[in-house]
Amino acid sequence: MKIIFFLLTFLLIRESFASEKSAIVLMYHRFEDERFPSTSISSKNFQDQIKYLKENNFNILPISDLLSFFNEDYDIPEKSIFITIDDGYKSFYEHAFPILKKNKIPFSLFLSTKFVSNEKKSDFMSWKMIKELSRNYGEILNHTNSHPKLLELQINDVKKEFDLAEKKIMSKIGRLQRVVSYPYGESNPQIQELVKKMGYHIGFSQHSSPVHINENKFALPRFAINDEFGGMKRFAQIVNSKALILSDLKVLKDDLNLEEFEILFSTDKIENKINCYINNNAKIKKIITKKKIINLKITDLKKNRRYRLNCTYFDEKRNLFWYGKMIKITQESIVY
Repeated sequence: MKIIFFLLTFLLIRESFASEKSAIVLMYHRFEDERFPSTSISSKNFQDQIKYLKENNFNILPISDLLSFFNEDYDIPEKSIFITIDDGYKSFYEHAFPILKKNKIPFSLFLSTKFVSNEKKSDFMSWKMIKELSRNYGEILNHTNSHPKLLELQINDVKKEFDLAEKKIMSKIGRLQRVVSYPYGESNPQIQELVKKMGYHIGFSQHSSPVHINENKFALPRFAINDEFGGMKRFAQIVNSKALILSDLKVLKDDLNLEEFEILFSTDKIENKINCYINNNAKIKKIITKKKIINLKITDLKKNRRYRLNCTYFDEKRNLFWYGKMIKITQESIVY
């Protein structure tokens, strides 16, 4: 059985965890679409969120600044926010784009190019609409052509998906930042290495966590924002959160047959105040093995499911620190 896991690049941690910069990347999909509450947000909620960011002096930046951050030639300011939208739904153009345009706010659209349509009844934007976005603070980025589950494809077919989307965007828009996002947030080291060889500099997944300089830059986290979990209290908590940095992370067990996965890591926080959660009915047990060392045992992992592991910590001033990671269980492997 082939077990695939990716150890996060947390081994080269600087001396002071607290001094490290982090940023928040927000992810949206649909707007004003009550059919899909888990991926849609109302115009009012979105406008309230933008208002909150502006009134509280957040720096809403273009994705090029994040590229520079990871190239280590730009130190992003405190309270940095990046807005991303996936897929290319027409509801974004109709309901959210006018708000961003009015406020001159940069954003990034990760486009699945196959679905671009001129049909009035289509849920997706036309190239005319997408070109308008690109002229008004929008970057059009690669989200594959047909939005497949990449882990189910041969690597050559993964390359074709990114190649075709790249060619379409270049032919219609004329430029392309070297940034990708993976459909459903799913990738593995092989896919990430492919993307790197294709000349892309960073890639995005779909797990919740602030972005930190020592992240794996080809599987960066984003906070999914929607009406289902999109109240202003939670939104304010997200955008004000900082990275919970784990060091010396090791995978101790990854047994697909036993449906078990186990990791060990060290932290500079108070161990018993770190709380960890996982979704989809999996079970998690936190064990403090010694001072500053935590062991997480995760069980009941089912094949063909995506799990999101989240660990949070509040300090004495109620500042929130957050770590998140996706765990994908395929028929053959555990992808971490």
